[in-house]
Amino acid sequence: MESLTVAIDAETLDAARLQAERRNTSLDQMVSDYVASVAHGGERDEASLKADREENRHRLLELINQGVLGDLGKLPTRDEIYAERTRWPRS
Repeated sequence: MESLTVAIDAETLDAARLQAERRNTSLDQMVSDYVASVAHGGERDEASLKADREENRHRLLELINQGVLGDLGKLPTRDEIYAERTRWPRS
């Protein structure tokens, strides 16, 4: 097994660590698997690369939308929040 050093911006690295955690694997293993799939897959056509980029973009947007707490579902509207406030007992 050889060692590889790569430079990745902090935001991408954090997102990749989260993805590896969700897949119950290490970041090293995930990167190694990806490099192996590219190396053994041979040349890929532009359409395939474009599809992969689009899928990765979609996954990244999902992670961004989930935020730190995960998927929160439908957030309440401002009117719903204020309506809830008026029901609280005043102290």
